Amino acid sequence: MTDENIWKALDDDVLKDSIRKRPGMYIGGIGPTGLESMILQVLDHLLQLAVDIKQAELSIELSERQFIFSFFSKKGLFLDKRPEEQYTPPYLFLSVVNALSEQLGFGVEKSGKRTIQIYQDGQLSKKALIPSEDEGQRIEMAFTPAETFFGNKQLSYFILFNRCQELAMLNSGLTISLTDNKQQKNYFHYEQGLVDYIFQKDESITRGSTPLLINTVSEGVTIQAVISKNGSTSIKDSFVNGHFPADGGTHLDGFIDGTVDAVNQFLKETNRLQYLTAENFPERFDIVLSIRLKRPRYTGAVKKKIRNPELYKILKEAVFTEVSTFLKRHPGWYLN
Repeated sequence: MTDENIWKALDDDVLKDSIRKRPGMYIGGIGPTGLESMILQVLDHLLQLAVDIKQAELSIELSERQFIFSFFSKKGLFLDKRPEEQYTPPYLFLSVVNALSEQLGFGVEKSGKRTIQIYQDGQLSKKALIPSEDEGQRIEMAFTPAETFFGNKQLSYFILFNRCQELAMLNSGLTISLTDNKQQKNYFHYEQGLVDYIFQKDESITRGSTPLLINTVSEGVTIQAVISKNGSTSIKDSFVNGHFPADGGTHLDGFIDGTVDAVNQFLKETNRLQYLTAENFPERFDIVLSIRLKRPRYTGAVKKKIRNPELYKILKEAVFTEVSTFLKRHPGWYLN
């Protein structure tokens, strides 16, 4: 695959100038909050480039004010413009990092060679082509955020720790390593994915039974979810392409209503009182939902709520089918 669009994103002076003039449009603001947003965008967008996330490895190193990312995939990376990017500049996150960094080193490794370019204040200063014997493909980034925009306060290690752990749980099989100036290192790899996410957060003493798992695709939307019976419920987390819209949205509404309808149908068929509602649902279940779709649409620039109207029906129907089938096969899961 061609990597032409990647280099174009780094060399687009018009876009870089726009980013510098209005950084809030791209990362929500400046200072420590803006730095956190930019770093987390890099983390999220790199993972989206993997052809097979289960075959991918991401390493992150914090070294004083510098951030170093290396993302490797045995199955390859999406190095050309992806379909979901057709309404935004491809690899926009690279333009943002280059525009808002004092220095950026960026490399692409593929087909037995590494292309490395060094940028100073957004402008190309050096370029090198180095032979490589690695199989697979790799993207490398090392950048120093500009004090002009972010000041000199360091990003908390635990912000990255929490997000890396979360992403590893959302992408079972993915391997992430995180190092802080060689003083501490953490390794994230979860084979059970969302089940590990639930078990990490919920109260095991009051957990009712083995969680109900959903893994399906409907109308181009990949749906994964875990529903855990728990007397001490506290989790109602939903993710869209790895992003956490804090106020939920149509995807979560559809998921809850589909589950409620399936449970009430099961209770009716077994001659029991139908009492579950969308309002009391959170009192009985811990849930984590993760969906992937091509073009999510959000309310507001900070993406706190997803508003794709079609997602309500897609999630409701798909989850109703999955939960209904499960309860017919395992009636004791809900009744015990």
